[in-house]
Amino acid sequence: MVFGIIYYASVLLVAGLTYASVEGKLPKVPQLQRLTVIGFSLISEWPLPVIAFKIVLIVIASALGVFRGFIPQIFYIIDLLSMVGLVVLFIDAYEARRNIEIAIQSYSDHQELPTFTSETFWQRMVNPRFIPENVVHYADISYIRNAESIEAKKDGFEQTNELTLDVFALKPSNLKPVLLFIPGGGWIGKGAVYPLIRHLAERGWVVVSMNYRPQYPARLIDAKRALRWIKTNIKYFGGDPDFVVVGGDGIVGQTAATVALTPNVQEFQVGFEDLDTSVKACLLINAVTDISDSHFDSPTTDETFLSKHSPIRLLREDTVPFLVFHGDRDDFIPVEATNRFVEEFKKKSKSEIQFIAISGGHHIYHHFSSPRSHYQAIGAEIWLNHIYHDDKAKNHD
Repeated sequence: MVFGIIYYASVLLVAGLTYASVEGKLPKVPQLQRLTVIGFSLISEWPLPVIAFKIVLIVIASALGVFRGFIPQIFYIIDLLSMVGLVVLFIDAYEARRNIEIAIQSYSDHQELPTFTSETFWQRMVNPRFIPENVVHYADISYIRNAESIEAKKDGFEQTNELTLDVFALKPSNLKPVLLFIPGGGWIGKGAVYPLIRHLAERGWVVVSMNYRPQYPARLIDAKRALRWIKTNIKYFGGDPDFVVVGGDGIVGQTAATVALTPNVQEFQVGFEDLDTSVKACLLINAVTDISDSHFDSPTTDETFLSKHSPIRLLREDTVPFLVFHGDRDDFIPVEATNRFVEEFKKKSKSEIQFIAISGGHHIYHHFSSPRSHYQAIGAEIWLNHIYHDDKAKNHD
């Protein structure tokens, strides 16, 4: 009886999540929004493990005689239909693969992304926390000075020992390009290995992932300080301080974009005003790009503040290149806002912007080791290498 109730509850839960994942619409219940975002992303990115789990439940339920009677068999049929939906979600990841291939074909020599039969692809699917053996993880490196720690405490942030960063890199050799990644607030910490971080580190990039104060604009100041640390120290980890890209996702993607769009603004780098805080490019995933939008953590209509901190207002002719990913089923930060940013970028800047809509992607799809995030990581690597090689060729000339 108890197992029957567990089985029926699992059928309803998975069927509901599967249907909503395909539809791409979340229930508008603010108190449950974080849970639903996690639930829909999990179902969309890991449909095969969910199917395996459901098969185990069905076998046990059958052995215990749960399916005797008309109503239990209705639940069984619903369960089978939901598994069909899960297969559809898995196949749907191929759309993301095609979208990325089309976007990168002009600078990748028509490189094809790996299929589901790729050995490395399945290796990462089976072990979501997989880190290649040749990648070294240097953890919990402080990037602030003593005086800055005191300042943070005065601002009410007591955990200044958490203002640290992690470095993911191959063993130091020739200097490699660097990505400073600012992980989205509230979802995941710097120590977790996004598929993007893992892939870029394995492919020779030096990736820095940072913690920061949650309030804005304090986190912008912290990001600039982490950038200072990179410019000063990253060469000891095999990174090239002259080629740094900044990236971020979700609400904190706004901070990454603002770092890229406010190079050498002294107001944001007090104590190191003369340091060059410019970057070579910016990578955004499901990011807020307009802080007047209600999806920002503290939306504002203050024109002075918007002019200094809203990425869509900071665009100008010499803006660095941007690579922008956004899941087309993201109901937490809708893709329409990113479309507006991309259009404004094309009007104001002469630089390159590459926008890739990720088919079937919910808000935190890229946190999961899945076909979608694997293809995204490869696409990001190809685009970033394209920017890196162009920059080196330009400087060599």
